[in-house]
Amino acid sequence: MHEWALLIFTVAIPAAVGGILFLWFINGMMADDSTNPIKIMKLPLIVIACLSIVGLFGAFFHLGEPLHAFNAIRGFGRSWMSNEIVVTGAFIAFACITAGLAIVQKKINPVLMLITGLVGVIDIYCMATAYTVTRVNGWNHLNTYLVFYGTAFSIGPILGASLIAPFLEGKAILKAIKWAFAFSIIGIAVQLIGSAMFNAYIPEIQSISSETAANKLVPYSSMIGVRWVIEIAGLSLMAYLALTTKNKINYAFIYAALIFFVLAEGMSRYVFYVLGS
Repeated sequence: MHEWALLIFTVAIPAAVGGILFLWFINGMMADDSTNPIKIMKLPLIVIACLSIVGLFGAFFHLGEPLHAFNAIRGFGRSWMSNEIVVTGAFIAFACITAGLAIVQKKINPVLMLITGLVGVIDIYCMATAYTVTRVNGWNHLNTYLVFYGTAFSIGPILGASLIAPFLEGKAILKAIKWAFAFSIIGIAVQLIGSAMFNAYIPEIQSISSETAANKLVPYSSMIGVRWVIEIAGLSLMAYLALTTKNKINYAFIYAALIFFVLAEGMSRYVFYVLGS
């Protein structure tokens, strides 16, 4: 599997989208608290913007040369790949503007955060559709959308919680962790639904080389199993933090959960690209 650049791109961008939406949500939840929004949100917004740029570099490496991106843009409106590139650029631009304004104006713009997140949601749709319109080995299935959106709503909230946790205290941090845990459950549930639907359909899928997708995935069955074990381990860490009665939170558990989710989603995307190889 040689599509490492695409793997980075299709994990980093959904994670950034989920992260910015979670930050917007938490910012609204804490509007009535005696907290300083800029103190809490500035660094997380900068990290989200940087992560989106990392995803952009992944896309450029896939294209081979950055100039090829400009050629791809010409197909906007006619090609889903071109749509993906343009909307990804728009999302990254909004993410950078949101972070930039937080630095320059020293205040948070919730409306701009929401717009950035919604553009990201559209971007994920374009990203998934670029695969579903193909006739490659199982990509043209509803599961593709659920996989990409599942990544956003599983990694994104934990990413957001891990970034704002050091700036919160007491009930505020517990509130953020509980919401991150709840959204992560939704993200995993979305992926499980897609997986169940895909497994029922997989015997009918046949690759261009006439090899069934079921046969192609046999060597990766252990990886698929380990992926779910790692993801459940990350979710268990978040559950422990969300349900703890201790006054102090061990940040190491949040960062460990984030690492587990990134590993699990990376393995999931690896298997996804194996189907199209």
